[in-house]
Amino acid sequence: MYNSDEWPNMIMKVYHVAEQIIQSQLETGKSVQFALELSHELKTDYQELNSLFLARCDMSLEAIFLKQIVEKVKELLVYTEQPLSQIAKALGYETSNDLSEQLMHYTGLTSAHFKRIRKIKLENISRQQNKI
Repeated sequence: MYNSDEWPNMIMKVYHVAEQIIQSQLETGKSVQFALELSHELKTDYQELNSLFLARCDMSLEAIFLKQIVEKVKELLVYTEQPLSQIAKALGYETSNDLSEQLMHYTGLTSAHFKRIRKIKLENISRQQNKI
């Protein structure tokens, strides 16, 4: 389906589409089906592409999408004041607990951990500003 020269580009495209979908969901609050959007954007069959990713990366496209969501959630928890409940709602989760469980599954850490990182960063910034 894809030769070895095209493969790195395909991986980048999948990650890019995943990031676009996540950002769109955060901005609009409207859920988008990853499989449909990915097939449409890449003009390829989702099942074929998923099989290829499973064979070459030992990871499904859905797992890649979920990992990208977790990365975005970590970023939002550390760099914004958005509560997990607001993030979960924007990303189409039934409850913030569902997103919290996914965060724990992929990182081994709770949302409170990332909020503590935010607090520490803000305290460090405040200390630096007070020194000036």
